[in-house]
Amino acid sequence: MQPQHSTSTGFARRHRRLVGVVAALTIAAAPVVSAEPAGASAAGLTSDQVADEIIRMQGVANDVAAQMAAADQRADELADEVAQAQAQVDASSAEFSTLQTGLERIALEQFTGGAQDSVLSLFATSGDGLQKTVLRNVALNVGADDLDQVDAIRTDLTDQRAKLDALRAENTQVLDYLEARQGQLDTQLTELAALQERLQEAEVRRAYEAKLAAQREKEAAAEQAASLAARQQAAAAQPTAVGAVRGNGAPPSSASPVGNAPDAGADTPGPSPAPAPPARVTNGLVCPVDGPRAFGDTWGAARSGGRQHQGTDIMSPQGTPLVAVVGGSVLFKTNRLGGNAVWLTGNDGNKYYYAHLSAWEGSSRSVSAGEVIGYVGATGNTTANHLHFEIHPGGGAAVNPYPTVKRIC
Repeated sequence: MQPQHSTSTGFARRHRRLVGVVAALTIAAAPVVSAEPAGASAAGLTSDQVADEIIRMQGVANDVAAQMAAADQRADELADEVAQAQAQVDASSAEFSTLQTGLERIALEQFTGGAQDSVLSLFATSGDGLQKTVLRNVALNVGADDLDQVDAIRTDLTDQRAKLDALRAENTQVLDYLEARQGQLDTQLTELAALQERLQEAEVRRAYEAKLAAQREKEAAAEQAASLAARQQAAAAQPTAVGAVRGNGAPPSSASPVGNAPDAGADTPGPSPAPAPPARVTNGLVCPVDGPRAFGDTWGAARSGGRQHQGTDIMSPQGTPLVAVVGGSVLFKTNRLGGNAVWLTGNDGNKYYYAHLSAWEGSSRSVSAGEVIGYVGATGNTTANHLHFEIHPGGGAAVNPYPTVKRIC
């Protein structure tokens, strides 16, 4: 991610958004209490207590990872916005300079001697009525419309420079936030990894797996309830929508009923991507990050250039080993967005994409599941150490890898 930012119409609206983002980051950047209480890794804790603490600490780390992913997304947007704002400033500056040079030349043709300095001095000020009056009197070949155009361009240029300065300030704050959050997350993950060493104890492992299964069952039930409520709400809205159309004297629409209509933005840029089905993958996958990690569901998040996020961002300290999720063959490549990247063609018929690696391990080759193929980094279009991970069933379009990552990591 280049340290840059944003531009679009309506600076007042953009500035309000900027203030909101900065406020949110300021709140989120408040000091984070260590995820590990005193003595959490001590042998005196019971198996149940250790299991509870591991689950709690992982939840805290996942929350921080989600905040970092949102900030990294904003940094991505800002890179484009700053570039656009800078282009606007450059274009307006060039236009203003051209008009100014032309008016000065006309003014010079009307006067000689010391009067030249007087006219140029008046023109160079940020003046208003006096400047216009003098120029109208001396630049006989220049109309009022031309002078109004100069004033309009100067005003636009001032506004554009203010917007660019605001965007750069926001960029600095976002990058500072990410740097601070990166250190906090690395500390939390280190503490979590130390506590997870207790999972080597059979009793602790059993307690942990039972509690984790119960947690996931509870989450699944909540998701099913939310999905059912959404479907019921959509179904209830259909008669109202149809009745409203007929009540206005218009013929019934031939389009799909409300709630059953396909998402028109499923394959196009937009803030609400269509939900993706769980990845169709085989059993026996291993987590791609062989070390402490944290992640959330970042599928479909907006990205610069109208793109949408097509993977799961797994936050982990720089240099954490990355391994092949399945046996197959790996191809190492570099690209602008992904930096150091890996395409893994699995023996299961699926393809897996890894991005932002700090380095590869070895060269393109055949690999077995769990074999180290690289290390976590922040190369390419990002500012945070993490693995961008994608799943392409059958080598086709990407699907949301979060359900799979959640199961295997």
